[in-house]
Amino acid sequence: MRVTSSNGLRHEHAAFRDPAAGRVHLRVAWALMRPLARAVDWSPLAIAASLIVSVAALVPPGEPLGPVPALALLRTAALLLGAAAGFALVDAMSASTGAVPVPRWVRQWARTVIALSAAGLVWAATYAIVAARIVPGVAVTLPGLAVEAAVCMLVGSAGAATAVRRHPGRQAALGGAVAQLAAYAATLITGAGVWPALGDKHWDVTHAWWLAALPLPLLVLVAVHRDVR
Repeated sequence: MRVTSSNGLRHEHAAFRDPAAGRVHLRVAWALMRPLARAVDWSPLAIAASLIVSVAALVPPGEPLGPVPALALLRTAALLLGAAAGFALVDAMSASTGAVPVPRWVRQWARTVIALSAAGLVWAATYAIVAARIVPGVAVTLPGLAVEAAVCMLVGSAGAATAVRRHPGRQAALGGAVAQLAAYAATLITGAGVWPALGDKHWDVTHAWWLAALPLPLLVLVAVHRDVR
């Protein structure tokens, strides 16, 4: 049985109330980046990135990429990368009830930043490929697509973080894929307008709603990254 102590919460809340404590935790998180980057399971992200690049390579060299496959590639990339990034949140130390030198929430946020930064770089590279190969005269609107990608990746990370908090182990990271699938199914139920085509007259309005949804998975991450001891 997992027992939740108030000590971790007190330390976490103190970091927000006390600027000095917050700076200490930031320095600790920064110092953790390199060892955590080595400890993270990169294989799911590597597989997702390889798959995305392979799909992009299916377009014959010299031939332009149509707007429909271009959007499909970018959106699929965001979903795959978001689900894959969740595997970086598996932390063997989180299952321990003993004292650890660094609070769980610091470790998990550091892992989240590492994973989402890597996923974001892969998506940005995919966008650059698509923008370079899109049919002439078709603009690939970066701000709207970037917001879509950010929401998709955060939903995957939030789903994985929720599962990892309750069930330690690599298989719990599949919660990210489950969250992605559930969110995608929900958008299909609401109608095709959630995923507008390039040049759609409702593009800006739709992505204003995407931007409004961005804090929701972040709030989930704030809640589930808390210490569990």
